[in-house]
Amino acid sequence: MASEVPATTLFWFPYSSYSIKVHTVLALREEPFRVEAVPYGNRSRLAQLTGGYIHVPVLLRPGGTALTESRTICAALTADARGAALVPEGYAAATWALADWADQVLEDVVFRLASPGLRDRFTDPWERALFVLVKERRWGAGSVDRWRQEEPSLVRRALDLLGPLARDLATRPFLLGDGPTLADAAVYGQLAMLRFAVGRWPAWLPSAIVTHAERMARAVADRSAWELVRV
Repeated sequence: MASEVPATTLFWFPYSSYSIKVHTVLALREEPFRVEAVPYGNRSRLAQLTGGYIHVPVLLRPGGTALTESRTICAALTADARGAALVPEGYAAATWALADWADQVLEDVVFRLASPGLRDRFTDPWERALFVLVKERRWGAGSVDRWRQEEPSLVRRALDLLGPLARDLATRPFLLGDGPTLADAAVYGQLAMLRFAVGRWPAWLPSAIVTHAERMARAVADRSAWELVRV
């Protein structure tokens, strides 16, 4: 019997926390999909699909509908029967609150910790310069270097934020119980971005957090049906 042809495409940066979150949700839905990596310095494909929006992730759905903004994408992916378990009945408020906390509060610290390493991983000088320019236009000249110097204080802040999660995860496999939810996907997206930047799990991460992240990585690998397309 012929294999099912993926009809959904995720356009992403593989190091983007929001892209990883959406990828994780897609994989946990056990829905065939393909992944297309977007060059950091050339986003014309995104602009063509969206009518001018050039941020990742973008999800192209059957019929040609392009969804933007990771929260909007995840809301759509968890609204049907296939994704309903990712926002469990009776836990909708807790799930979305944790997911939004990860995307905003946790992200504000983790992206600063990850940015110097992400910058250093760009092999193309133009893309590296563009990455730094984007950060400096918002956070000021020298911000990426400053975040590297501020790593000890950023780590302390991250540990303060992750501490309650670590205590909960010491008692159960996932944030809200026995199965992964959108909240787990959002937290995992932040930590996977950091791992991509550093090349390993940082030694300062609590063991329960690392165990959870590795559990999520296995769940995605076990359940996903995706094809990485390099461009």
